[in-house]
Amino acid sequence: MSDRDIVITRTFAAPRQRVFEAHTDPGLLRRWFGPHGWRLVVCEIDLRPGGTWHYVLRGPAGEEMALGGTYLEIDPPDRLVMTERNPDCHARAAHESVITIALTGDTHLTHTATFPTPEIRDAVAGSGMARGVGEGFDRLARTLERPMDWKIEMIPVPVTDVDRAKDFYANKLAFPVDVDHEAGDFRFVQVTPPGSGCSIGFGRGTSEMTPGDLKGVQIVVEDVQRARDELVGRGVDATPVYHFENGEQVDGPGDRWNSFVGFSDPDGNRWVLQERPAGDPAGD
Repeated sequence: MSDRDIVITRTFAAPRQRVFEAHTDPGLLRRWFGPHGWRLVVCEIDLRPGGTWHYVLRGPAGEEMALGGTYLEIDPPDRLVMTERNPDCHARAAHESVITIALTGDTHLTHTATFPTPEIRDAVAGSGMARGVGEGFDRLARTLERPMDWKIEMIPVPVTDVDRAKDFYANKLAFPVDVDHEAGDFRFVQVTPPGSGCSIGFGRGTSEMTPGDLKGVQIVVEDVQRARDELVGRGVDATPVYHFENGEQVDGPGDRWNSFVGFSDPDGNRWVLQERPAGDPAGD
């Protein structure tokens, strides 16, 4: 270690590959990167030597901090080297540092930040940078305690008429059709809402529920009023925008995460749209 370095070490109860991915996968980075109370609202990664990265952190009071740089070395699962710029930190706004992440053993992480001069290093050390990185590693440790991701792949929807349901979901809602497979008395249709990681499946012999039993599954949209306008324009009977106050449904939009629109398919299966503005991350 030189007089231009700040070194932070941590041991994680996870394979090196998993810890390396936690520094390079946007989905994982959003779950832990940043001090307590801060969220990674922008995470853009071009993971290759010479590729760039750009993060924006948002604090509990709405303040924002940008970070960015260029990847210099990528050697999974052992080593990641990149430059870093932090224009929102007065201690190093005009300077670029080099971040080296070395992973060894089972799994020991060494995070080394190298600055242009000892004076800049001392100024950054006094700014609380090490505390922020350490709190991020606390969040990473909690994230890595979860051994695997659980992702909902498909929601079965009970329907009476498969072709009528397909017309509704594929044509009126404009959900692309992934599968339409028929074999004897069995038929399975799978559609996926644009941008969703979860599909909707229906058909003959695919669900033990009674048509119309599915109620209240929520779909997240960036702009619930725009989504409603699109539904109505396609002939879907959608409710006006509403929200909740003290457990009671009230007409009109609400505050953050509290604006909804409801609609039903031809069998009476009930869906709810919830507004989640662009860049607004899920809860920690």
